[in-house]
Amino acid sequence: MEQVEATYELVLEERRQKLRLKRSGARAWVEFGGKSLEVDVSQLSEDAFSLIVEGRSHDVSVSPNAGGFQVVVDGESFQVALVDPRRDRPLSSGGAEAAGPMAVSTPMPGKVVRILAAEGEEVSQGQGLVVVEAMKMQNELTSPKSGRIQAVRVAEGQAVNAGESLVLVE
Repeated sequence: MEQVEATYELVLEERRQKLRLKRSGARAWVEFGGKSLEVDVSQLSEDAFSLIVEGRSHDVSVSPNAGGFQVVVDGESFQVALVDPRRDRPLSSGGAEAAGPMAVSTPMPGKVVRILAAEGEEVSQGQGLVVVEAMKMQNELTSPKSGRIQAVRVAEGQAVNAGESLVLVE
């Protein structure tokens, strides 16, 4: 089983903190914010994960955007950037800075309760696009970048699966 170790600086809410990550299979060890945690990781789709931390399950989605990554943990959204400490500059977020369509997906199964942007509409990074209800909570999914809505792939009232692409922003 391959073991991966890495050290980064994580920029979260404009504060830099050291992040140490060690992963072997579905188990990871994380040192962050003065805490050491053991995490069981299950990847549900390309950008959706289920994490078990201290006996509690958390649904997480990670979407690249121009500022780094939009990370949604149990419906709460965070803007995160990883900095390579050897170069003191942000790591690429998978080409988010480049032109091209980006999908907005849901981190957990639920029901679309509101569509906030229409196909062809210009949107700004962080603007709300779709509201999904999951586990009796409403979660607003936001645009990963500024651009135009290329496609809205869902309708209000529609059931959606974790990791399913709901809106495409170009």
